Amino acid sequence: MSAKPLRSRPKRSGAVQSMTGFGRAGRRTPLGSVTVELRSTNHRYLEIDQRLPNGLNGLQERFGELIRGGIRRGRVETHVMLQPASRDQRRVTFDEPLLERYYDTLMTLKARFGVKGAVTLEHLLAFPQAVTVIEERVAPERVWEVLRPVVQAAVQELILARRREGAKLTADLRRQLQTIERRARAIQRRLPVALREQRRRLKKRLQELLGSSAASSAAQLEQAAALVRDVDVHEELVRLESHLGYMRQTLTEGSLVGKRLDFIAQELMRETNTLGAKVNDPQATQHVVDIKGCIEKIREQVQNLE
Repeated sequence: MSAKPLRSRPKRSGAVQSMTGFGRAGRRTPLGSVTVELRSTNHRYLEIDQRLPNGLNGLQERFGELIRGGIRRGRVETHVMLQPASRDQRRVTFDEPLLERYYDTLMTLKARFGVKGAVTLEHLLAFPQAVTVIEERVAPERVWEVLRPVVQAAVQELILARRREGAKLTADLRRQLQTIERRARAIQRRLPVALREQRRRLKKRLQELLGSSAASSAAQLEQAAALVRDVDVHEELVRLESHLGYMRQTLTEGSLVGKRLDFIAQELMRETNTLGAKVNDPQATQHVVDIKGCIEKIREQVQNLE
């Protein structure tokens, strides 16, 4: 019975991305120097941790939209640093009419109570609201105009970094698949030899126990030999090959592959466990052990893919 391959999904385009990466972009703007840093790590879904300067929290949604446009999975930490063009954007103002009233009041009190001495600036500044420090703020829309292209550049840098790492992981996964394929073919070649050796050992042992001359012993020998059936692992090997092909196809299609590859790796391990339970040959068993080692590496690597 031929094994049915895993059902193919609609083809998607896009390079395979790792979920780990770093992107940084900076630019001098009329408002000052702007630097945006993005760092992503593994996560089951997309989670964005935004750390924006004071007064820019209202831009979080727009910031998140740009990230979600290129990143689908992972935990993304954002850092935005603004260095104003002017070191001090505070402006000091004084209320001249109020200061005049303060001065007139002090002069009236001085005359009424016969207080000697002049009314100084220090006296006037001691009154509340005489001098006000105003911190000039730029409208959020204006900030977003200069911030948006920097965020876009940082997102692109992050995507490129994730793709570079994804390409390395993809190359390693393909090497593991090639190793599994070689080991599976070695098992296929070894099976006839292993089966003949298994039959020979059993017949020899039965002859030692029963003797080969007696008719009854010969009948028992044939009956025991019939118990040595061909260990049919053809179906497991076919399914193994099918899963390998589907994993290669998934890597070629790219885009969101992490969860699909993890599922395929689980299926590979299931077939390999069945294969290992059926084969009874030291060399074939060693190949099975090697295949399991490759699958474990695959499962570890795909956890890093988007």
